Amino acid sequence: MSMQIKKLLKTNEFFLFMVIVLFWVVFGFINPAFFSLGNWFDILKSMIETGILAMGVLVVLISGGFDMSFMAVAVFAMHLICLYFGKYVNDAPLWFLLLCGMAVGMILGVCNSFFVAKCKLPPFIVTLGTSNIISGLCLAFIGSKQVNNIPAALISFSRWNVISVENAAGGRANLHGGIIILAVAAVLTTILLSKTMLGRSIYCLGGNPFSCIRVGFQNNKIIVFVYAFMGTLAGLSGLLHASFQRMSNPYDMVGNELNVIAAVVIGGPRVGGGYGNTVGTILGVLLITMVNNSLVMLRIPTFWQKAVVGLVIILGTAIQIFRYRASRGK
Repeated sequence: MSMQIKKLLKTNEFFLFMVIVLFWVVFGFINPAFFSLGNWFDILKSMIETGILAMGVLVVLISGGFDMSFMAVAVFAMHLICLYFGKYVNDAPLWFLLLCGMAVGMILGVCNSFFVAKCKLPPFIVTLGTSNIISGLCLAFIGSKQVNNIPAALISFSRWNVISVENAAGGRANLHGGIIILAVAAVLTTILLSKTMLGRSIYCLGGNPFSCIRVGFQNNKIIVFVYAFMGTLAGLSGLLHASFQRMSNPYDMVGNELNVIAAVVIGGPRVGGGYGNTVGTILGVLLITMVNNSLVMLRIPTFWQKAVVGLVIILGTAIQIFRYRASRGK
């Protein structure tokens, strides 16, 4: 067996892939409908929002930071854009709406970075606080009622499918076009982390901030970019959520941070920073989505779904620590 194959078999990505295959077989045995093309298209659609947010969380964790505010940012951007454009500029094109949502998210992300970079406050405490501030501002000044009259372009996008296949029952299995946006976000994040000097600086910052300074990187600017990147993807995800739901509800999404964080953590990044990649994160998103989808198909109550996801976070983190220590011979 070649060294490359042996190295591949020891990777976290291969381990995750085997776990996904195991779940696939078990869930399919329990409920054969799990194997259907329509169900897998539904799983892929469910991955879109979580996957886009996971790309941002991945970059934040690699830098050694943490973010608990991304769902609040997503809701703020979603509700602001849908309320304003739905009321005043209902015919705005989709690309412009997404761009505006991303801009709102980026601004809020930069606000997070100010407290982390300039004030030297712990990222977890900062983003936990800003999450509540952003949610409060959204409800107080933008509105606490759902917006049903969202821009027409978001409604049209909700009907866009890249693949539509007739199934055995005479219906159609549809793969939503939003999967292309997820793919683009994953590719761009991969290029950022593996092919650019900025990506190397993010790994360096997470690995050792003092060494990062010694080699000439400017830590504060890296932190600003990292949280702006997270905010941008959160704004994008918020608009996609409004499109999928065909409305904007200010109480949506907040509280679902657990799924995103779980997906990223089991994908490989260490909370201390300096390690992680998009392949592991996408596999983590797929695993979490599969678990949630299967529990729904088995009619297991929601509170048990949350318990299972919480257990996955603990087990995923424990496995990562064990594998890391084993690789270092400890």
